[in-house]
Amino acid sequence: MTKQILKAHKVRLYPNEEQQIFFAKSFGCTRFIWNRMLSDKIDHYNEHKTE
Repeated sequence: MTKQILKAHKVRLYPNEEQQIFFAKSFGCTRFIWNRMLSDKIDHYNEHKTE
């Protein structure tokens, strides 16, 4: 039986105002696409009752 070692690193960012705006827009778009695709998948499942 092999043993896995998991590592993690915490990173703190200090973006300037322009970078904060960029991150907010990027994460907003990502969240919109994720929710849209999730909604489509749920609708498809409800119509066909299969994955």
